[in-house]
Amino acid sequence: MILHLSWSAQRALDPVVEQQRQFAQTLGYAQRQTRFYRDWPQATALTDLPRVQLLDFLRHPERFEVASARPDRPQELAYPLGRPPRTAVLSQEIRGSWRVRNFTSYRSETLRQFAPQALAAPGDTIRALAQSIEEGEIIWQPLSHALIVFTDLIRGSLSKEDRDYFWRVFQVPIFEQFRGFAGELLARECEAHNGMHIHVTNAIFSVGPDGQLETSFLGNPRAPLFRLATNLSARLAPGRCACGQTTPRLLDIRRRTAVSPSPRRLMVVNS
Repeated sequence: MILHLSWSAQRALDPVVEQQRQFAQTLGYAQRQTRFYRDWPQATALTDLPRVQLLDFLRHPERFEVASARPDRPQELAYPLGRPPRTAVLSQEIRGSWRVRNFTSYRSETLRQFAPQALAAPGDTIRALAQSIEEGEIIWQPLSHALIVFTDLIRGSLSKEDRDYFWRVFQVPIFEQFRGFAGELLARECEAHNGMHIHVTNAIFSVGPDGQLETSFLGNPRAPLFRLATNLSARLAPGRCACGQTTPRLLDIRRRTAVSPSPRRLMVVNS
C-alpha cells in the first residue's frame, strides 16, 4: 500500500506534490481499513479530520490499527553523509547490507569483530553503551565517522546535554533521526545540523493552535494515523537549508508533558 522512496529519489521530486499524493493514498486506505476513520468517509484533507490525543491512541490502538496489515520490509539506513561506511545498527531493525549490519547487543563478540566505523541506535541504547565505556565494562574501538541517534515521539528529541555527553564519549559528529511507531523514518538531521528534514512520503507535521506538534503517519500500514497530538512542541522551518535540500525541517522539539506508554502499546508498535 505504501510506496517508500529512497532519500536520493525524494530529493529529486517536488516534496509538496509527493506528500499530497501519499496523503491521499494513505487516507483512502485508512477509511477502508480502520474502525476510527471509517466514520470519516467524506474527509479529503487533514482539516476534515479530528485531532487524536496521544494517550487515546496508546490506550486504544485497535481503533486506529489495521490488524491484517503485513509489516513493511525494513527501510535502508538513511546515512547522513552519502555512502555509509561500516555501520553497526543496535536495537532497531534496518535493512542490512555488507556495510550496514544489525546487532542485538553492544556486548556482542560479532560486533567487536565487525569493528564499526559508524554506529546507529536509539538514544537509550547509546546512553547505556556510553556509560559502559566510561565505567570500563567493555572495550570499545573508537568510531571514525558518525553517531546516528534514533529518537521518537515517546522518548522525545535529543537534548543539548545528550549531545554533549555523546560527543565527549564518542568524539564523532552526531546526527539525529526521528522515527515512527514502526521504525519508519519521519525526519532526519543533515550535515548542516539545523533541524531535521521531514521525510515527506512518511509524515506530515503541523503545529496546532495550542503550539503542540501534530503528526500524520503516511509510511506505517499498520497504523495510518492522522493529526496525532504528540505532547511535543516544535517549530517548522520552510525554505532551502544550507545543505541544499528544500524539504521543511523540524526545529526545537521539546517535551510538553510526560507520557507513560503501556507495555501493550510498546509490544504492538514493535510487532
